[in-house]
This record gives sequence, structure tokens and C-alpha cells, in this order.
Amino acid sequence: MSSSQERKLLLLTLSTTMLLNLVMAVASSAPVLAPNMSSCHLPLDFPTAEIPYDCCAPAAAYAPRLFRPNSSSTSSSSLRMRQPAHAADNNYAARLARAYMLMQALPPDDPRSFDQQANIHCAYCNTVYNQMFSSQVFQVHNSWLFFPFHRWYLYFHERILARLLGDDTFALPFWNYDHPDGASIPWLFSGSSAYAILSNALRDSSHEFPATVAIDFNVDTNLRPREDQVRENTNAMYRALIRDATTPESFFGWAYRHGDAPMPQGYGFGTVESQPHNSVHRWVGNRSAIGWKDMGSFYSAAHDPIFYAHHAQIDRLWELWKTMPGHKDIEDEDYKNAEFLFYNEEGELVRVKAGDASNATMLGYVYEEVEAPWMHAIPERKSSAPVKLREDERRCVEGEAIETAPCSIAVARDPEVSKASPWLHDHLLLTVFYNATQVMNVDVYINFPAANATTDTGCKEYLTGVRFNKFCLEDQVGYKTVRLEIRERLADLNLTEESSIVVTLVPRIPPSPSFIGSITLLRASVEYTLSHQRWDDCVSARSTSLATPI
Repeated sequence: MSSSQERKLLLLTLSTTMLLNLVMAVASSAPVLAPNMSSCHLPLDFPTAEIPYDCCAPAAAYAPRLFRPNSSSTSSSSLRMRQPAHAADNNYAARLARAYMLMQALPPDDPRSFDQQANIHCAYCNTVYNQMFSSQVFQVHNSWLFFPFHRWYLYFHERILARLLGDDTFALPFWNYDHPDGASIPWLFSGSSAYAILSNALRDSSHEFPATVAIDFNVDTNLRPREDQVRENTNAMYRALIRDATTPESFFGWAYRHGDAPMPQGYGFGTVESQPHNSVHRWVGNRSAIGWKDMGSFYSAAHDPIFYAHHAQIDRLWELWKTMPGHKDIEDEDYKNAEFLFYNEEGELVRVKAGDASNATMLGYVYEEVEAPWMHAIPERKSSAPVKLREDERRCVEGEAIETAPCSIAVARDPEVSKASPWLHDHLLLTVFYNATQVMNVDVYINFPAANATTDTGCKEYLTGVRFNKFCLEDQVGYKTVRLEIRERLADLNLTEESSIVVTLVPRIPPSPSFIGSITLLRASVEYTLSHQRWDDCVSARSTSLATPI
């Protein structure tokens, strides 16, 4: 048999295997049902220095009814208007502060009380429940449940605040940090405001108003002038909402069905969940506190009232994404029928479905229209053709530390695999050993070996940033393998026919002179897999090793 025939047979065998696995997965799929509240246990994934506490919701002695929004009861005149927080006046700020004072005054075991509301996030995000009829835990992050869960969470939280105020028109504000006018802690949530109840949380004091929020929060973003940070914010928003969010899978996150284990840290999330969601959480949190709480950790984030303004912004971004041509919500029935449990404004436990969260107006609210400058931030291309590494350009070497200077590698790929199997996507695999006293990031560029720490990420060659050190679990030494989908970047840079691509790694380290650490590249390769499939179910078609630098 010729090598060409062997190649075709290999691809045919792999393709058949993948399709069979996919058919079997679909045939046996089912939605994640409302969590089994009787299975509640102590939270998982707490920082090592934190003592886990009970964040289970109060038990109900009845089966929760299914709550579904009713369009007939919602008219345009009755819609609640969520407005930008930075533009709020004193009257609104006073009402919001009073609502939280009334919420904090409720009995501790009232599911509508402030601590019980904060515990909702701990419960669903630190996996205190099992899935109904399954031994697997229930987790809403790193999957397609991220957007609908948080929308329902805010819906009931907002209605509880409105009920306490006796004002059905009351709506939460949104923190529109995607616009320069809103790119700081909103004044009513700042420590300098008259409303301490809105700012009495553990935060990074250096990020107080008027510091510029870093949507691409990194270890050295505090050093940037405001103008540079606003530009990088615009770049990050463009990637999260437009460049990298062309499909429901990439925007919402990966499928999560009944019996699935939660995706491992670093996988499964959609573009917005990564940035700005995760990055703004970390930027607000106090990096000197255990787990960067409050906002920096799942279990404590909702103890800071700005959490709800942050998530109203994330919810608004969902609405904006759907206004763009070709964008639509997930139509998979397992997504639509996934369930959550919440206590409503009456203190009644109800069951809701993810699919019923798709229409915000049916839930009775809209967002004030404000400018979104990132919609027009078209990236420029810095390279004019496929590049080859020159002799004078620094190369990454397997097993050698990458400390402060960027380095590049030539990674082999096989363009024929993608041609023969168009459902397979190129993924760049990077395996790294890290040893650091603080967090480090590495920016990844394709076809641009001149990239460095000052390079504007608003270019087509920029792929993503990779974080080393899980800030919450405080591990300082370890191995990490990341899989980065690169098919669209290759197409955008006209590299689909290339048998080798140049990848440049730009280390980003804390500016502190006390920083001690390094990362070591152990392996770089291209792997061909189905897009947005769980890695433990994925069949790799072919993986090519690190090529000799050329």
C-alpha cells in the first residue's frame, strides 16, 4: 500500500470513529436537570488557606414548580430599564443602597437575604450540588450554562430588591466598562461615595476610582497609561464579541449535558466568560486576600454588590452579540431544557429552564442603549506574508526557561489533514512547566516574531493570552497544557497552505523586583480535533511534534 493510500485509510478510519462517537453521544444525551438539593455538601475548589463553609440554599418542603416567563404580562411600558452605573444620579444610588440595607436586614435563613443571595453563586460555582439522578456535580461555569444561569440569577435578585423597595420599576445598573466613560469603578460603588453598603467589600485598593479597568487584566497592566489601557480594552472586547465569537459554541461555551463532569480549569468557557468576565472579577478582587476575594473567587464574589452590576454588563453583552448578523442563541434541546433552582421575591423555590432566559424583554427588562466603540475596532495585519525564523531571532528551545524575553518556534502542521477532513480544526498545543512566586501570563502570536510586551494586541497576529498559576488554588509550581484553536487565525493570515507556522511567546511577568520564577516550554505541536468537543471524548486525528527551528 502506498503512503498516499495509507494516509487516506488513516483519515477515513479516524473520520468514521469520530462520527460514530458523535452519534453515540447525541443519542445518549440529556439536559442537566435542576440540582439535587438533598445532595448538598461543602464547596469544592476552595483556596488552601480558606476554611470551607456551608453555602447550601435553605431546603424546601415541597417540589418546586416550573416558572416560565409570560409575554402577555409584559408590555413595552412596563419594561424595567437597566442603565449604566457611572451615569446614575444620587436618587438612584440612594434607592440601590436602601434596597441592599433592607436585604441585609432580612433574617439569615431567609433565602432572599444578602448572604443567602451571595451563597447562590458559591453553590452553583463551587459545585455544592450533584446533578439530579447523577453522581456528577453541578457546575455552571466553563460551559453553555454560563449565560442563562447568571441571567436567571440577576432576574430573581433584581425582583427581590424591587419587592423590598416596593417599586416594581426598579432595575439593577450595569457597569459598562466597555466604554471609556465607564472604564472605572462606578462612583456609587467606589469607596469615596456616601454609600458604604455598596463598597464595603474586599477589593484591590489600587484599582479604586478613577483607576482604569483592565479588561485584559494581566500582571503588568497597572503600568499602562489610561489611553493605552482603553485601547487594549477595545481590542479585548472586539475579540470577545466579534473576532472569536462567530458561532454559538465559541460565544456561549461548550456543551454540558446530564452526567458530564465539569470541564477542567481553562477549558469549555465562551469568549466573554474569559474576558471580560473572569478578568474583571480578578481586577476588582483583593490580590492580598485569600483567593483574591471578594470578587476574585467564585465562593465570595457575590458578597460585593458590584458583582451584580458586573453581571448585568455581561448579560447586556449577550444581548449585543445577538444583534450582529448571523448570531443566534443555542437551539440544542439539551441546552434549552437545562434547569436551575432559585428562590423568587416571594421566598418561593421555583424551577427555571435555560431556554426560557433567551428573551430579556419577556423577563421584563431592557438595557439603555449606549455606544459600543469596540464594534468598529477592526484589527490590522502586521505581517504581509508567511514568515520564516531568521538566524538573529530568539528561538524557544524545549526544556529551556523562558524568563523575560520573547522567543519564537516553528511548529509543523499538515495542511492536507484539514483539506481531507474539513470538520477537524487546527489546535495549537503548548505544554509548559512553570515555577513562580506570582502569576505569569504569556501572550501568543502567530506569524509575528517581532512581537514583544509593548505590542498592541489589536492585530490579526495576536492569538490569546495564557495564564500560568491558578490564582484561586495558589499553586506556584506545575505543568500546564493548553489547546488553542487556530483555524480562523490561519485563514485570516493566509497560512492554511503552510506546513510550518511561526509561534511567538511573549512572557508577561509582575514588575515587582521580588518576583522569582520562569516558565519552560516542554512541547509545542499542532493537533487536529473536532471543534468544541469535550477533550475527554475527543479523538485526535493527528498530532505533529515541535519542528526543528527554521
